[in-house]
Amino acid sequence: MARRLLQLLALWTTVVGNVQCCPELCSCQDKFAHQFADCAYKDLLVVPVGLPTNVTTVSLSANKIKLLKSKSFISITQVSSLWLAHNEIVTIETDSLAPLIQLRNLDISYNKIVNFPWEDLHNLTALQLLKMNNNEMVNLPKDAFSTLKDLRSLRINNNKFITIVQGTFSALSSMSHLQIFNNPFTCSCSLEWLRDWITTTKISIPEPKSIVCEAPEHLKGTMVTLIPKLDCMQSNCLHLIPALAHENYGGYECVSKEKDDTKVVKTYQFTEQMIPDTNKNTETINTLSQINDASAVVPQKAWITLGLAVLGIFRWDLQK
Repeated sequence: MARRLLQLLALWTTVVGNVQCCPELCSCQDKFAHQFADCAYKDLLVVPVGLPTNVTTVSLSANKIKLLKSKSFISITQVSSLWLAHNEIVTIETDSLAPLIQLRNLDISYNKIVNFPWEDLHNLTALQLLKMNNNEMVNLPKDAFSTLKDLRSLRINNNKFITIVQGTFSALSSMSHLQIFNNPFTCSCSLEWLRDWITTTKISIPEPKSIVCEAPEHLKGTMVTLIPKLDCMQSNCLHLIPALAHENYGGYECVSKEKDDTKVVKTYQFTEQMIPDTNKNTETINTLSQINDASAVVPQKAWITLGLAVLGIFRWDLQK
């Protein structure tokens, strides 16, 4: 009799424990040997506490969540699908998503995310579907998807990316679907690779007519696949002035302009008594004549440039 009572007590404890493991506003149930937690459309302001530790699918879509804290999902590391679309998420703290190493499907679309913790994706090597579309993201690191070799579908459309660095998608060997339309691309020399890649890749890239240039002005509205071949050789100096603000006087700044309207500032430094500059846009010279077309540029700013040049050289002589 006592043994029977202990068995009933254990069963009751298990049942109660399972009930308590599901947050009040959520619905938790087993389907096809998977544990589902449905917390969608509940006007939740935060990720609820108390989700079952064995849950594999969590739907938090269509709530009012604004922040994902770093430990929001620390206790549900078996999750393979996480749906967070149509919230008001602005901030995702670093390490919020990193613990979800079994995640295969992640949807954070239709939020207000500006800064995403891209380093978190490096842990999510099982990802197959990643929906980040319709947010406010601006920066996309080249290595953002470098570990996602199983990713099949990526949606980053309707954000505010102005460029995509060549090589960003190189590691995505399994990808078959990519959405990048409706981003305000600046069609400069750095985006020429994308024009060529879109036309040759076997990956499905929908809505090509919506993959257009936002800048420069003369290319605005042009499809990226139709941007003309750009002359990406750096042109001659527009302005040549002494780099008086530079810690090493005697340097000159050449403000040049690519044919696609991209401005480049390059600093030239004399070799004598100059401390090496590690800036990649700095070149060491012996005479002004080594600066491309310097003789033609200086007269364009005759009085101002010449006066500054004399002052710069005078100050450089004082350093000897």
